[in-house]
Amino acid sequence: MSTWENKGFPYDELRPGQKEISDLVKDAVEKNSIAIINAPTGFGKTAAVIKGIIESKAEKVLWLVRTVNEIDPIIRELKRFNLDYSFLFSAKRTCPLFKNQNDNAISSEDFWENCRLARIKGLCNYYTKSIEIDNKEIWEVIEKMETFSSIEQANAIANKIKSCPFFSLAELSKDTRFIIATYPYYFKDEIFERVLDFLDLEKSVVVVDEAHSLMNAHSILETSITLRDIEQSLSEIKEYGYSNTEIEKIISNLYNTAKDLKPKLDNAVRRVEKEKFNESLNYVDIISDVAEEIRDKKFQKFYNLNYSIKVYLTHLLSWLLSLKNDYSYLFVSTEDSIYRLISTPLDPSEVVNKPLQKVKSAILISGTIPPGDFVGEMLNINKERVFFDAEIMLGIKGRIGKSLTIVSGDVSTLYKTRGESMYKRISYYLNQIGKLEGIKLFVYPSYELMDKISKGLSNQFNYINEGKNTSLEEVINQASKNDGLIINAVAGGKITEGIEITDNGRSKIKVITIIGIPYPQRDAYLTAHEEILSKRLGLSKTKYYLYKVAAYVRIKQALGRAIRFPDDKGVYFLLDYRYLYGEIKKLLRLKYNKVTKNIDEFNKVMPEVVNFLKD
Repeated sequence: MSTWENKGFPYDELRPGQKEISDLVKDAVEKNSIAIINAPTGFGKTAAVIKGIIESKAEKVLWLVRTVNEIDPIIRELKRFNLDYSFLFSAKRTCPLFKNQNDNAISSEDFWENCRLARIKGLCNYYTKSIEIDNKEIWEVIEKMETFSSIEQANAIANKIKSCPFFSLAELSKDTRFIIATYPYYFKDEIFERVLDFLDLEKSVVVVDEAHSLMNAHSILETSITLRDIEQSLSEIKEYGYSNTEIEKIISNLYNTAKDLKPKLDNAVRRVEKEKFNESLNYVDIISDVAEEIRDKKFQKFYNLNYSIKVYLTHLLSWLLSLKNDYSYLFVSTEDSIYRLISTPLDPSEVVNKPLQKVKSAILISGTIPPGDFVGEMLNINKERVFFDAEIMLGIKGRIGKSLTIVSGDVSTLYKTRGESMYKRISYYLNQIGKLEGIKLFVYPSYELMDKISKGLSNQFNYINEGKNTSLEEVINQASKNDGLIINAVAGGKITEGIEITDNGRSKIKVITIIGIPYPQRDAYLTAHEEILSKRLGLSKTKYYLYKVAAYVRIKQALGRAIRFPDDKGVYFLLDYRYLYGEIKKLLRLKYNKVTKNIDEFNKVMPEVVNFLKD
């Protein structure tokens, strides 16, 4: 494997701000403190952070990302620095033994139980190879690959040396200086202890990419089941010979309790006392034993490479275990006409506080770091902290690309203003914006408003509406066929948080329109969140983070889809008069190039927008 001696900084020169970030990171690591870095996409944050870590002589670095796709850019930079690395993400996605199974047919719990049985029974030659092979051979496979794709590199381990990608990379992690992993590998105790317990955290640096997501870190531990899952568990119990036994009585009682808690209305969410399931929690050992016995019977009966072995009792057990956590709360929901029981923490500090406190140093990086002391307040971390904000530190040099911002002051999605006449006016503006060149991203506060407003779009446009099951791949595929596509998306959804549509180093998304201000909708879940956090932060500070800062992050994340590289340019339309005053204007720190008060003024601005995009 490569050594700590690398190529040095792999670019011709440092951009403005990169040296400052590098020095800040080096200083934070040496002083065992936390560095918080706020700089836009395309600024060069990743390279600058790597440079600072190298100079700090940190022994081990765990680089955390939200999704598998976000692993690849880190690999690209580490390869340019000639540094060794390993990476970890869902073993299910690259498992060569069960590769013919439907990836969505079984849960992660089922996959791991099936994997465990296959290993115990000696059915997986890939696993056998992974415990025999030398780490140097694994590293040689991925080091020689030109691709930065983590999935392609993992598949190469299976295809070229016939070794299990997951266990090979987990073992390689012990020898590499850098480990890239998705959030659960560090913030879920059971996964960390199973895979990364060799790390000496007091000597390790943790980098958290897209650190604004830590405001919702509690969602990492969210677990849910449906009433159908419990019914299937009962059917499973009877089918495999457990009728009229203690386990049938236990699950039947659990089913009746869950059924009684179901909200009477559709699309309703309410909080319930988790103590109602205390009796069931007393029997988790019995449930675990029976689930294992049923899986073994299914394995003997159905095992082959094309059959997905699923044990409903396993998922039910996982949900019950999550309820046992002192900091978990229980909600029942009938959203999307499906009755779910949701176990989740409500305070993000319960998930990230201890992991980030115990490491030598943590580096939090994002293009939308929440304003204020969110690390000390929301995350409840008391380590010494140092900050870098590109725009504050460098002014105009801290910005990437060129942008033009137009605010329409005669529309709003404020509840009291809503109605058909308002929706028609907003639709009129969207139809004018839709004529501009490039891909357009229209961002709505909710699915409900998206449905009401987007139906006014002209039939001359090609557009796609984000649904709750829409994938990024589906949107990117549509965009590849139509350079003028309109993407209707919901603020805070997977499109505004993760879509990247580029061509030859430039973003193809040219126009971002934010309809209204995307404050979170106040439901039973958010009310409970507010109640729990206010005990620690006070009501005023809690509301500031849950509403104003949440809206700010959603807006900034959406706007960031247009400018991904230094040469990009984008036009921002903010369709709501509330952008002209108050806290949201202060938080955004945007220069408003034009403010229009009516349709005539808006139409007069449009030729300037056309020229800006063409210039």
